[in-house]
Amino acid sequence: MTRYKPTKLLIILSLVTGVFLFLTIWTNTQLIYQQITSLRDSPQQAQKQYYQAVPQMGFLLDTPHCKIPNIDPFDPSVMSRMSRRGEILCVGRRTITYTEGSILRLNRTRIEQELNGDFKSCHYQPILRPKPNDFNFAYGYHSNMFDHDILIPPKDEFIRVACFSQSDGKLSTQYHATVSPKDEVERRCSYKFNQHKKKFNPKETYNVHMIGVDSVSRLNFIRQMPQTRHFLRTELRAFEMAGYNKVADNTFVNIVPMMMGKFVHEIGWNETMNKHPFDEYAFFWKNFSNAGYRTLYAEDAPKIAIFVYAKEGFHTPPADYYNRALQLALEKDKSVWNKNHHCVTDKLETTMVLDYVTDFSRVFKNKPHFGFTFITRLTHDSLNLAGSADYAYVKFLKQFKKEGHFNNTVLIFYSDHGYRFGNMRTSYIGKVEERLPFMYLVFPPSFHEKYPQLVKNVKQNTFRLTTPFDVYETLKDILYFDGLNKTANVTDRGISLLREIPKERTCENAKILPHWCLCLEQASVNLGGRLAGDIARSVVSLINDMLRPASHLCAELTLAEILDIVQMKSNENVLRFQDSFHDVINQTVVYGNRTEAPVVYQVTLKTAPGGAVFEVTVAYDTVFHAFKLGGDISRINAYEDQSACIENFKLKKMCYCAKR
Repeated sequence: MTRYKPTKLLIILSLVTGVFLFLTIWTNTQLIYQQITSLRDSPQQAQKQYYQAVPQMGFLLDTPHCKIPNIDPFDPSVMSRMSRRGEILCVGRRTITYTEGSILRLNRTRIEQELNGDFKSCHYQPILRPKPNDFNFAYGYHSNMFDHDILIPPKDEFIRVACFSQSDGKLSTQYHATVSPKDEVERRCSYKFNQHKKKFNPKETYNVHMIGVDSVSRLNFIRQMPQTRHFLRTELRAFEMAGYNKVADNTFVNIVPMMMGKFVHEIGWNETMNKHPFDEYAFFWKNFSNAGYRTLYAEDAPKIAIFVYAKEGFHTPPADYYNRALQLALEKDKSVWNKNHHCVTDKLETTMVLDYVTDFSRVFKNKPHFGFTFITRLTHDSLNLAGSADYAYVKFLKQFKKEGHFNNTVLIFYSDHGYRFGNMRTSYIGKVEERLPFMYLVFPPSFHEKYPQLVKNVKQNTFRLTTPFDVYETLKDILYFDGLNKTANVTDRGISLLREIPKERTCENAKILPHWCLCLEQASVNLGGRLAGDIARSVVSLINDMLRPASHLCAELTLAEILDIVQMKSNENVLRFQDSFHDVINQTVVYGNRTEAPVVYQVTLKTAPGGAVFEVTVAYDTVFHAFKLGGDISRINAYEDQSACIENFKLKKMCYCAKR
């Protein structure tokens, strides 16, 4: 048997380990690249985003009391469940009418080019809300026949249009929402707005649109809606609230804190009241209405609407412009839907709702208005259909910007929670995604120019722990805007996002229950134990691996002293969470088997020669049974001329020149 000296054996083992690690990293990187390519619209776009998708194990949030792991959206364990869908092309029977505000127009181009002029006339029926509830609609009398553009009266805001040809009868059926000023609303708004200005003297009057997309996590938004995200960040200077954490299970119980500043059990509602309407509750859109703002409330998918699913909904419309009757009529007419129930004739249902929002802003462009919109159909039951929604939302945002609405509008674009169904929910990444929905804030250009300190606060808050309660407080600051930079109290449950959220904030401060809290629990590691030694030696080995290309200049480092090691891991409530039942009465959280999750260590150590002190984050990889570097390596003491022999900026802080 051949015997090797310990030094030679160590060299051989190091070479084998190095080759193995290189092949592993190369293979994983190629796999990720291939998976990204399958998601992107083109190979060129995949190449552009390639380097952004290589895993980085640092922290998404890194505050004293809340550290949340920075999960790679394109992690291989997730990508097997992913496929990006393309744009849904609605190819139903082509319609020949469209609306602009309160005007119903004929598409003359389509009539001449696609129908060869074979058109006779149209008529419409208004869609009415005949009873004071959210479950009935009715059709009014037919209008007179018309063969030209017509003005729709305000009382007929939702209509079903039927058009006919000269040759063989009916051509098409289409549904429209129209928007026009209503006399009683305008009288109220004029009076209330003057009162609002006298009482509060707001420094600015901003329109506000809240647009929610059901069940889309921050990570799935990055994966599936790259066009929308790119436009938000580059064209609208949107703030991405990376630490936005849900506070309850489903849509209803996360929207109530956002719009009322309270948990559901605090507003006096419970499951015995499922036949009791929500008219009396103090949703914040009422504050806007009382301040003289025109208000809009719009949803799709009427069977699972926020306040209707297993609930009574509203007896009195919650807003001046409320599309519930239209959606009920659409849902009942099976003839206008495609087989997947996403298209109404030749238009995506999501686009119909967003067009309603655009029309509303167009009509009231120079008058105060507030919109609450929540869109469910495409994303509620599918991780991947968010990719199809991407096209609709980016078109909406582009049109909204083109028409100048963002010049005086604050946009809150968000989701209620991540995906809550299927096997993914049982994985660690699935648990992270469920708890961190996407949230973006867009402010007018003038806001950026006039209030730099508030802009700075919002930017700081993008990497702070935030919740729906903070959105509620933000709405208050916008409606009663004074432009002042105010100090927040860390013990407050809700803190306006216009104020800097203290970095000391904890889940307990924010009233995030343990099974929803993603902040890692911290514990000291015994510095004299075997674990501490293994971790520290692994860190030094990782540093030496990085110095390998400059080994002719830099000395090999050895461990001199372990100064501190802190272990960070997810709390057991998150790892064992299985499901949640009931919103108030008999509210139950079910725990099951423990999900494996990475354990992260923050390490401070000293090396020799030179006495360099490094601060490093590593995570233990349970697949390869090795420690992996998370984020950058920090040198926290001066290195003066120790590394004068090397120019590479990244290696300079680690290098101790061998020849001095």
